[in-house]
Amino acid sequence: MSSASPCDPDPLEDLLGLMEAVADRFDRAELWRSSGPALADATERYERVVRRFEFGRLRFAAECAVQDVAGQEAGLTTEAFLQERLRLSPGEAKGRVRSAQELVGSVNLSGEIVEPELPATAAAAAEGALSVEHVGVIAKAMKKLPPAVGVRERADAEQFLAEQSRDMDPRRVRVLGRRLHAVLDPDGSLDEDKPTRRELVFRPDVGGMDYVRGRLDSEASATVQAALSAFAQPEPAVNGVPDSRSGSRRMADALVELCGRALADGDLPAVGGEKPQVTVTITLDDLRGKHSDDRSVRPGTGTLGTGAAITAEAARRIACNADVIPIVLGSQSEPLDIGRATRTIPTSIRRPVVARDIGCVHPGCTAPAAWCHTSREALG
Repeated sequence: MSSASPCDPDPLEDLLGLMEAVADRFDRAELWRSSGPALADATERYERVVRRFEFGRLRFAAECAVQDVAGQEAGLTTEAFLQERLRLSPGEAKGRVRSAQELVGSVNLSGEIVEPELPATAAAAAEGALSVEHVGVIAKAMKKLPPAVGVRERADAEQFLAEQSRDMDPRRVRVLGRRLHAVLDPDGSLDEDKPTRRELVFRPDVGGMDYVRGRLDSEASATVQAALSAFAQPEPAVNGVPDSRSGSRRMADALVELCGRALADGDLPAVGGEKPQVTVTITLDDLRGKHSDDRSVRPGTGTLGTGAAITAEAARRIACNADVIPIVLGSQSEPLDIGRATRTIPTSIRRPVVARDIGCVHPGCTAPAAWCHTSREALG
C-alpha cells in the first residue's frame, strides 16, 4: 500500500481496461448456448468471480482510507466520499468502510502494517468462497462474543466460522454463530457488558408508520415484557368473536398504552423544562373539521413534534383530552402571540360523562373509563 508519483502512469489503468473489456465481452455472451451441467457449473464459477471483485471493492475502500483520498479531494470522510462519488446510500458506504477494516490490512500513521480483524474470513472472501452476506454474518457473530473471551479462542472461533461458511448458507452460519456463543459462554458469566449494548431505534417507514428496532439484555427484556403483559392480554370475545389481533400487534398496542399512561400521569422527568408531551401543530379550522366544500381542496393535516404528518382526524383524537396552546402565526409562519394552555375537556365536565357512560361507548369495546378519552362529541 504505497503511493506512486503523480508523474508515473496509473498502474491500475491497464488492469481496469482489461476488466472492462472482459465485461463487454460477457455482455455479448450467448448464455443460451450452454445448458444442463455446463450452465450450472458456469453459474457457480461466475458467482465466485463476482465475489472476488466484491472483495476488490473493499481493497479500494481500504486504500482510499490509507491515502486519505477523501480528505485530499474534498475534505470528506471516506464514508462520505464513497457515498458521493459512487452514489451509495449512507448505510452501504458505512458498511464498506467497516468491512474494509475487518477484511483488508491497512497501514497506520507510523507505517506499520495493520492486519485485518478477520483474517480467515478475509482469505475465504478473497477466493470468492464467501458472499457479502456471509461476511456480515461472521462479523456480527464475532462482535457478539463477550469481551472476556480470550484472543486465542476468538481466533479459533473466527477460523471455524469462516471454514464452515464455505459449505453453508448465511442462515445456517448465523445459527452456528449463536451455538458457538453458547459454547464459549454457556451461563453468560463472561459477558458483564450486556447493558451497554442496549439499543432502541425509531426509523420512518412508509404510509405514516415508523419502524422500531431494538435489543435488550435478558434482565431488561424481562422487565419490559412484565410491564407490557398486563396490557397485551386478548380482549374478551364479543358475540363469540375472539380478539383478532396477533400477539405482536397486542404487544405494540400495549407499549403505546403504557407510554400514554405514563405521559398522562405526569410523573415523568422534565425535558427542556417541560413535562414530556406529544406535540401536534395544526390550524384551528382543520382541528375543528371545517373544510371548504370544494372537493379539489385537500383536507388539512397536522404535524407531530417529530416532523411526521398526521391526519386532521388523528390530531382531533389527540386533542380531545389534551392541553391546547393557541399560537397566532404571521404570514411567514413566525409566532406573533402564544396563549396559555387550556384543557379541551375540563375535569369537572369529564366526571359526569364517566358516571354516565361507565366505560368506552364504542360498540364491542370493554375498556374502563380510566383508559378512555372524552371528546366534545361525547357531551352531546
